[in-house]
Amino acid sequence: MSALVLLLVLAQSPAPSPDFRLHVGGQVGFPFLLGVSTTGTFFHEGRPRFDVDATWEPSVQLQSYSVGGAYHLFDRAFFVGGRFRLVQYQPPWARGPVELFFAMGLELGARLRVGPGDKGVVTLALHGSFVPGQAANLSTLLGLSAGFSWSVFEK
Repeated sequence: MSALVLLLVLAQSPAPSPDFRLHVGGQVGFPFLLGVSTTGTFFHEGRPRFDVDATWEPSVQLQSYSVGGAYHLFDRAFFVGGRFRLVQYQPPWARGPVELFFAMGLELGARLRVGPGDKGVVTLALHGSFVPGQAANLSTLLGLSAGFSWSVFEK
């Protein structure tokens, strides 16, 4: 009888929350029209604490390769973070010499967990980057992005 009670308790207890999840997904936005990214989320007591990501954002006349880090305020969906970019002021299919510019910036937004087991993530972010050494109209990149990613690994 006690084995049956233990089995019922184990069957109804929630699965342990992961310490880490790796997500892969895409995004749309401005000034970078499309993006492909992979995001690693570190959890503390079942809540997101830190994110790190790598993103490629090709566009018509501009593209970016970036790495970002974010801290989730109060271990909730809202985050604030920094981003380092390598920016090209030409499309990915352009031929000829490639000139890359280093940029850095801040971003804030929300990552909302959705789907079965909270494996999906909807991201909305506002970001600004400064590109030193560029003309005044190209030195500041302000943008907005929205994306979706799905967990492909968890530990």
